[in-house]
Amino acid sequence: MELFEEIYKTKEEFPKFNSVSKEVKKYKLNFYQNFAIILFIICFFLGIIFGNLFAICETSSYFYSDSCLVPQFNFSLMIAIWFVSLLLSLFIFAIGHIIVLLGQISEKLNKFNV
Repeated sequence: MELFEEIYKTKEEFPKFNSVSKEVKKYKLNFYQNFAIILFIICFFLGIIFGNLFAICETSSYFYSDSCLVPQFNFSLMIAIWFVSLLLSLFIFAIGHIIVLLGQISEKLNKFNV
């Protein structure tokens, strides 16, 4: 019983939606960071669309080798597009973050010089 009492004492409530949105709103994202997030969302959906457009052929016809009887969703293409878009988005987001850090350093140096 002591174990359960300790769990109830240390248990914290899940954050409410209002408190989560307040935490997110205090961060200001610059153009590069916003562009990286939008680019990843677009590429996420493009991966799904391309996986469906360029389907792989599970069974082909014997007489007509160019026709596909049972097309399947191309998961490998979708995952590859997601992975490349994630790397590209992280790279662009990191550039934006570096710009923010350099701006903060510049502001601090200007306070000391003035």
